[in-house]
Amino acid sequence: MKLYGVKIDFDNIQSCGILPDMCLNFDHRFDELSENEKLLSYWNSHINDLLEETKDLVVINDETKSMVYSADNNAIELIKKHFKEIQLETIEYENINKCDYCVQHDYLQN
Repeated sequence: MKLYGVKIDFDNIQSCGILPDMCLNFDHRFDELSENEKLLSYWNSHINDLLEETKDLVVINDETKSMVYSADNNAIELIKKHFKEIQLETIEYENINKCDYCVQHDYLQN
């Protein structure tokens, strides 16, 4: 099954290349990207907005990586709308680590 979504790695400086406005005052020599309040706020506020609009998606926060994805066309459009700056990716369901506590919608049960 193919899913579509976006992800961000809070441990990879390339994330600042995707969202440069979030990293204007970030100094990679002294600061951890995972402590960048603007970047964290950006991700969390968009996730909260998405969850208010649909529950047909999966949100995973695994150490320093965060991901939101879905197979539902409406949810995919909402992800694209809320995360305009991040390119939508194709995600293979089989490649996602099982994470019982973070699944909002389990596509295998449908």
